[in-house]
Amino acid sequence: MKEPTTPDEVKALHDIRRTDPQRYLKIVDGWLNENPNNHLAYCGRHFGWMDLGEPHRALEDMNKVVELNPDADAFFLRGEVLRHLGEYEKALDDFDRSERMNPDDWENLGFGLLFQADCHARLGDEDKALACCERLPDDFWTPGIFEAPGGDKTAVAPQLRLIAAEARRRHGEGGASR
Repeated sequence: MKEPTTPDEVKALHDIRRTDPQRYLKIVDGWLNENPNNHLAYCGRHFGWMDLGEPHRALEDMNKVVELNPDADAFFLRGEVLRHLGEYEKALDDFDRSERMNPDDWENLGFGLLFQADCHARLGDEDKALACCERLPDDFWTPGIFEAPGGDKTAVAPQLRLIAAEARRRHGEGGASR
């Protein structure tokens, strides 16, 4: 299968990824055999690895994407994988780089801010988590994807407080809440 160039081809490939991730990986591996510097193929393959529960392999692919094409999307997606792996400080570094590269999209879309807030909370830093939450667009809402808090800003904030408090308890930094 050749790389998709039309919306219908992209949808067909997405359907393969969703229904047969092993076949999807073989297709993308074929593109990489043809062009080992194809950053889009590495990026696509990382999604397949995540679907199969192989985040370390996904991280390897995203490291290659960052090497070949270090743009805002590459850092954001690698940050998502790092967050999934519980490497919150590294994820925050990548999210910060992505935000600096494309600040307008960062503010408007909101998911980067949500993931930053979640990382800060999981590190026990309630103040930074809530500062990111405050920056979310007023009309932001999420069902709670990728283990991040769900809802609008007013629903996300108390969830971040709980996550941060639990992180502080786990790290022996309990005490008074902020």
